[in-house]
Amino acid sequence: MQISRAGDYALRAVIFLSRQTPGRLSTIGEIARAQQVPQAFLAKLMPMLIRKGMVASVQGPKGGYRLARPPREISFLDVIQAIEGPISLVACQEDGSCCDFEPFCTMNEVFAEAQRRLAEFFRTTTFADLPVEPCGALTDEGLKRGLAELLPAPQEKR
Repeated sequence: MQISRAGDYALRAVIFLSRQTPGRLSTIGEIARAQQVPQAFLAKLMPMLIRKGMVASVQGPKGGYRLARPPREISFLDVIQAIEGPISLVACQEDGSCCDFEPFCTMNEVFAEAQRRLAEFFRTTTFADLPVEPCGALTDEGLKRGLAELLPAPQEKR
């Protein structure tokens, strides 16, 4: 699975809005400039976020966009699925029907578990969990800590 450019831009827009004073309206141009996102592309994504109840818009000369819910109530999964649709690592996990090898497949359970863990990670990560300021480059130690949250503790060999 790779998050598309549209998904990335939508995540950036919600990050920007989550860092605003509650209720403050931001224009599409302001969001696009701050997040280095093409304004025309962002304008096509915002209605998708509005339909899913994450973003609200106010029309008129002093209008703009704001979060429709507090950042702690909007998960990464909410935004990703609003733009990308359901998370699916492989086609057989997406629609429940597998290929001709389904009766013999030894990978199906592995992909199902990987997909479940990834979805759960994105479901439990909200925009309130993000640092207010970027914390610099990700270190190897930071990466190890992040992966440790996704993977179960290793089993002792007997």
